[in-house]
Amino acid sequence: MRDYLLSRRKLLILAAASAAAGYVPRLALADGQTIRIGDVVDRHNPEVITENVMAKKLKESTGFDARVFPDGVLGSHTRMNEQLRNGTLEITVTNVADLEGYDKRLGLFAMPFAFPDRKSLFAAQDGALGQAYAGILDKLGFVLLGWFDSGQRSVYNRTRAVHEPDDLKGLKVRTQGNQIMIATFNQLGAQATPLDTTQIYSALQQGVVDGAENSVTFFVQQHHSEVAKYYSYTNHFFSIDPMLASKKWFDALDPKQRDAVKQAGAEAQQHERELWMASDAKYLSEAKKNGAAFNDANIPAFRTAVKPIYAKYRSNFAELATYLPDL
Repeated sequence: MRDYLLSRRKLLILAAASAAAGYVPRLALADGQTIRIGDVVDRHNPEVITENVMAKKLKESTGFDARVFPDGVLGSHTRMNEQLRNGTLEITVTNVADLEGYDKRLGLFAMPFAFPDRKSLFAAQDGALGQAYAGILDKLGFVLLGWFDSGQRSVYNRTRAVHEPDDLKGLKVRTQGNQIMIATFNQLGAQATPLDTTQIYSALQQGVVDGAENSVTFFVQQHHSEVAKYYSYTNHFFSIDPMLASKKWFDALDPKQRDAVKQAGAEAQQHERELWMASDAKYLSEAKKNGAAFNDANIPAFRTAVKPIYAKYRSNFAELATYLPDL
């Protein structure tokens, strides 16, 4: 584990230094055309497995050299999003929570308990709401290629099982930097502590935070189950990871190349969604064998507790607010 952390730390230091200098590694063929796909999760994650399948198809359909860069070696979600906008990165899988800063309407998918199940979520993504998002993203310099499922997010921590909202009181819980997510956990009585994905393990290990929140797959793959043994099914957010392309790069492609990229994105979306369901089941079994304890939380109580979040933020979403439930 120590060797893993040290080698990963070296990669991150090198990536940060390169990014600070305005450099992103470019793997060029003779014709100079490359497609780099960046992500922050590790190579065993369903997202990265799917991205590698997509990269192979893109090589076949476009002739470009398509490569996947996992583990945040090209930077954080925020940094890679900016690289897309300025045309120095081709594709990334980001998280909806990291898009709200560009347009408040994009924060809708970060609302707690916004969708009751995957069926309704996927219907929204693949329907009118997804089309509305694509239009907003296009004006911001992004091309929406697909929606990756990254599971339902629940709370895990080092201290105790969480059954009721009151059980979160006093716990420092790592959240993403999204204002809605921060406000949600503060509303629940926790002390929301925004940290980058790459900082969570050490923060849990050193007691900087007591817990975090994410899917079972993320909980195990990122080794958080080694230091936080209590996983409580609060199911407060869906973790939604859109695959985005740089509009500058995409618009410079010829029509056939653009069609190939779009088709690869659509196929990747379906492939990843199917992989994710099997992944959560696999890692749940693994975590239990390693001593992690799982419990169901009182979800109706959590839904009631976050009603003030809806009152505060609903107006942010303008015409998209009609897609939100009335808690």
